[in-house]
Amino acid sequence: MPYVRGTFTGERARQIARSGKVSGKGVHYVPWWPEETCEKVDKIIWRVYLLGDAGEDWHEFTAYDSHGQVLGIHRLDGY
Repeated sequence: MPYVRGTFTGERARQIARSGKVSGKGVHYVPWWPEETCEKVDKIIWRVYLLGDAGEDWHEFTAYDSHGQVLGIHRLDGY
């Protein structure tokens, strides 16, 4: 069962989309989407899916534009 871990809006959401980092730590950036998509990001919702066993979870970051349209989904295992 997924649950919402966080919601990011505005410039913070665009920063996460461009850097590929929620924490802001580290110097290596790997954008989750192309720049033209990152420019349109208005909100990112972070959902966590727990599969029951320790370490068997995954995180999903869904980017939306200002009209609520999904721009992209980025998934990470065991984030």
